[in-house]
Amino acid sequence: MTLYAPDGLQMVMMERFEPLTSAVDCNGDDGLMSLKFKSQGAFQRALDTWSFINKAQEKQFLLIANHDGCGPQDERQAYRITQIREDAAKLTTFLTAQKVPWSDIAGTYDLDFGRAIISSKNPQRQGLSDKVTNIGTDITNFLGDTDDFMLNGDADFSKSIKFPVDVGTPGEVHPIVSSTLFSLDCTDCYITGSFRVTGHLSIKDFSLQDFSLSGSPQGLAAKLELATNIRAPYSPTSLNYTRELFSMDVPEAGISVPKIFDLGAWITYEVGVTTTFAGSANMTFGVGAGLPDTAVVTANFRNPSLSSATGFDAGQVDPSFDLQGLSAGVTVAAFSQAKLSFGVDIHKVGRLDIAYALKLPGIEAHLKAAYNQAGLCSTNPGASQTGAKLDADLFVAVDLSLDARLGSSTTPSLAFRLFVSQNFRSPSALPRRLAPTSGP
Repeated sequence: MTLYAPDGLQMVMMERFEPLTSAVDCNGDDGLMSLKFKSQGAFQRALDTWSFINKAQEKQFLLIANHDGCGPQDERQAYRITQIREDAAKLTTFLTAQKVPWSDIAGTYDLDFGRAIISSKNPQRQGLSDKVTNIGTDITNFLGDTDDFMLNGDADFSKSIKFPVDVGTPGEVHPIVSSTLFSLDCTDCYITGSFRVTGHLSIKDFSLQDFSLSGSPQGLAAKLELATNIRAPYSPTSLNYTRELFSMDVPEAGISVPKIFDLGAWITYEVGVTTTFAGSANMTFGVGAGLPDTAVVTANFRNPSLSSATGFDAGQVDPSFDLQGLSAGVTVAAFSQAKLSFGVDIHKVGRLDIAYALKLPGIEAHLKAAYNQAGLCSTNPGASQTGAKLDADLFVAVDLSLDARLGSSTTPSLAFRLFVSQNFRSPSALPRRLAPTSGP
C-alpha cells in the first residue's frame, strides 16, 4: 500500500528500525517521544537518517508507530515529528511529536495486494471479525529487506492473499430433494484447491478512483455426483431447486489496515437442479472438473465492461452415468456452485461488495427409455435390449455481481455472466446409449 502524505512530508515506519531499539516511550503526554538504541552503530544510523530535521525550521516528517503504548491497541498511530534531540551517552533520541489524525493522512492512496503464498489449510466456521488479519503483523519482514529508514513520501504495505476453498467431503451424502415422486442426493459433492486474489485500489481525497479485484484458481477441482430415484406418473412433472450445502468465512483472505481499509471474504457452496420427469428412473450421474491455474476472473468497479473471465475453457471434465433402470424420460440440469464473496470497507469512502460464482461443473442431460430387440448398446449375445438414449452437455460458467455504497449514494447492483462454455461436450466419454446395470 502506498500512502501519499500531506504536503509531501516524508513518512517513516517505526517497524523498520524498531529491532534496533531496546526501549520506546510513546506516552506523548509531554509531546516528547523517546527511542533508546541497542548499540552505538544503531544510534548513529538513526542520527544520519534524521539529521535533516534540525537543519531547517520547516523540516519535519511523519512517524507511523505500531508499538505498544503508541496508539490504540493493534492499530497504528501517526505522529508529526518537528524536532529531534540526542543523548549520545544514553544512546537515546527524543522526538518532539504530535499525534496526527488518520483523516489527515489516509485520504489519498494506492493499494495493491496479493503476491506471496499463504499455506492452505481446511477452513473452519468462525466469525470473520475474529480472524481478519492485521497487516501490521507482516510488515516488519517485508520492510526489513531494505537498508533505508526513509520512505521518500510514501509507506509501503504488503499482504498476500491465497486461501483454500476446500468445501465438502468426498463420499459424504447430502439429501437435496426428497418427496414421494422424486428424490435426489449428493453422493459425492465437493470442491478442493485454493484461490489467489490480487487487487488494486486507488483513492484520491476520499473519493474512489479505481478498484479492481482479480482471482485465479490454484489446483481447483470439483466433483458433482448425484443419485436420483423417480417414481412419478407418466405425465411430465417439473422441479427447480437449489440448496446451500456449506457456508463459511475465509479468515486467510482478510486484510485490515485500521482506519484505512478492511477486506473480508466468505464462501458458499450450492447444488442446484432443474428437472422434468415422467415415469420411473433410478440412476447415478455426475461429472468431475478441474480448472487450469492460468484461468483468471477480474472485476472492475469503475468500468464493469472491462470485467472478464479468461482461460476457463481449458478446463477438464470427467463425466459418469450409471443407469439402474428407466422408463419414460428424464431431463435434468444440475450444477455445483462455489460463490466467493468479498466485502471491502474503505474509511470515509464507503463499501464495495464483489461476488464470483463459479458453476463448476454443470451438466445437462436428456434420457429417454429405449428398446432394441437386437441389443441396445451392442449386438453381442446377451446384450441388454432395454436402457436409455442419452444426450448430455457439460459446462462451466462464471458469474459476477457488483454492489457499491459510496457516501450518501448507492450504485445500482450489477449482475452478469462473464463466461460460459459448452465446449466440454465429449462424445468419446459420453455414451449415446446406456444399458441398465440392474433391472428397473
